[in-house]
Amino acid sequence: MPITGFELYQVSSDYVTVDLIVWKRYRTRAPGIVELMMDANPQISHVHRTTPFLPVGTFVRVPIDPSLVIGRPQSLPQDSLWTDRAGYRL
Repeated sequence: MPITGFELYQVSSDYVTVDLIVWKRYRTRAPGIVELMMDANPQISHVHRTTPFLPVGTFVRVPIDPSLVIGRPQSLPQDSLWTDRAGYRL
């Protein structure tokens, strides 16, 4: 996932969570972005000890992935209990 930069987002209403911010930015499934966002914003980890909601006025850095911006999310490998990694039934 090639992150090219960050956008600054300010929480302006109640009941805003990290995954809601990611959804508002990309409007699609964005694997790994929430984790990158938590790494880029250590203050969020302290807030998440008590509540999942970010306080109004908090500034958050949102990672920008160009492949998600143009609408092509990166696919994640899916494991199964009934097949091996090559896709053969066990």
